[in-house]
Amino acid sequence: MNQKIYLSEDWLFNENFQEGMTATEYPEETLQPVRIPHTCKETPFHYFDESLYQMVSGYRRHLHIPTEWQGKRILLTFEGAGHDSTVYLNGSKVGEHHCGYTAFTVDLSAYANYGQDNVLCVRLDSREDLNVPPFGYVIDYMTYGGIYRDVYLEVKDQIALEDIFVHTLITPDEAQVTSEITFYEVAKDLNVRQYYMLKTDTVMSGVVSDVTSDNGWQFLCEQNVPTGTTAETTFRIQGTIPHPFLWDTEHPHLYLLKTQLWQGEQLLDEAEVTFGIRDAVFKKDGFYLNGKKLRIRGLNRHQSYPYVGYAMPESMQKLDADLLKKELGLNAVRTSHYPQSHYFLERCDELGLLVFTEFPGWQHIGDDTWKAQAVVNAEDMIRQYRNHPSIILWGVRINESPDDDPFYEKTNAVAHKLDPTRPTGGVRAIKKSHLLEDV
Repeated sequence: MNQKIYLSEDWLFNENFQEGMTATEYPEETLQPVRIPHTCKETPFHYFDESLYQMVSGYRRHLHIPTEWQGKRILLTFEGAGHDSTVYLNGSKVGEHHCGYTAFTVDLSAYANYGQDNVLCVRLDSREDLNVPPFGYVIDYMTYGGIYRDVYLEVKDQIALEDIFVHTLITPDEAQVTSEITFYEVAKDLNVRQYYMLKTDTVMSGVVSDVTSDNGWQFLCEQNVPTGTTAETTFRIQGTIPHPFLWDTEHPHLYLLKTQLWQGEQLLDEAEVTFGIRDAVFKKDGFYLNGKKLRIRGLNRHQSYPYVGYAMPESMQKLDADLLKKELGLNAVRTSHYPQSHYFLERCDELGLLVFTEFPGWQHIGDDTWKAQAVVNAEDMIRQYRNHPSIILWGVRINESPDDDPFYEKTNAVAHKLDPTRPTGGVRAIKKSHLLEDV
C-alpha cells in the first residue's frame, strides 16, 4: 500500500544559494543544520525591516530511495515555501512553484537513483521584487521566507487515487454525499467503494471525543469506474447518510469518509477525508447556516509570529484558532490575505469557526504574467482547501484592489467551476465598484 513520510529533519541551509548546491559533490561544511518548519532569517522582536528576510537561499537534504520504490510514483510535497521555489534532485531540475502560500508537489520518480543516496536541493527566492502575487507594489504585512510548512514524500502505485472532493446536500431525513474523484492513472475493471463514520464531536471545552474505531465504518456506496474514464476525467459517486449530525458553530460534527480503489479482489489504494454536513447560504438579509440566520462575528488573522516569521508548527497554528473561538468569543475568521496552514483550518473545522479565505494579494494588480499566476493561485487554493467545512466563502478578489473585470471574471469562473457549492467574495476600499462576486 501507499506510504507517507514526513521530511522534517536533516536539512542543511545557506542564506546564499549557490549553483553547486544542486550537485552531489557539493561541500556541506559551511551549511547550517536546520529542521522544518524553518524561517530563512530569525528576526529581532522589533526594529527591523523586510530586507532582512529577502534573499535567494538554498536548502539541501540527502534522501535514500529504496530499490523497491522503482516503478512507483515518488511524490514530494511542500505545504508552503516562501516564495518562489525551484526543486532539484541529483542536479536535475524536477519542478518549480511561484506562490509562497499554496502547496505544490513534484514527481521524483524519473530522476531518482534507486538503492542509493540522492541529493535533494531547493532554491528559494524570498525577495519582494518577484512578479508574482502579492508582490509588485507595497504590502502592509511581512512576507517572511523559508520552507515554513511541512514537507513529505508519498509513495504510490501508478494506478491510484489523486484527489477527492466531498460535498453534501441536506434533505429532511438524510444527507446526499457526493465525491468527485480524480485518478493518477486508470485501468480496466476498477471499482470504488466508500464507507463513513462519525469522526468527532468537539465541545466548547476543546476536548475532542474521537468515536472512530476499526469496526465503526458504515457502508456508503459502491460503483464501477466507467470505461473511458481517464486521468483527466472527474469520476462522481454518491451515497446517502440517514439522519445526519450537522456541522455548525456550536456543534461542529465531523465525519470521516474512507474511499477504496479496487481492481477485482485487489485493493490498490485507500484514502480518508474529513468532511462536515452543513448548508451555508448568504441571502440579502444575512447569512444562514443550516437554515438558521447567524450573525457573523470575526477578525482577520495573519500567520506571522515574532522571531520565526511564518515557521510555526501544528500546535501553534491550532492554538490561534482556540484563541479566536474561546478567548475572543468569535465565530468567524478571515485568513488575510492568503491561504493558511491546514492545521489552522482543521482546528477551525473542529471548533466550528467559520472561515473566509483569500488568494494572495494586497491592493496591487500586476501585468498579464502576474494575473495568470493569480488565477493559478485561486485554482490551487480551492483544490487544496475545499474539503474544510469551516470555509464558507472564497476570496477571489485582490484585497482592496481597483476594478479589473476581465481578470476577476476569470477568478470567479475558476471558483465556480472547481467548487459550485460555495460563493465567492471580495474585499473593497472603493465606492461604486463592479460587484462581480456572489457576496
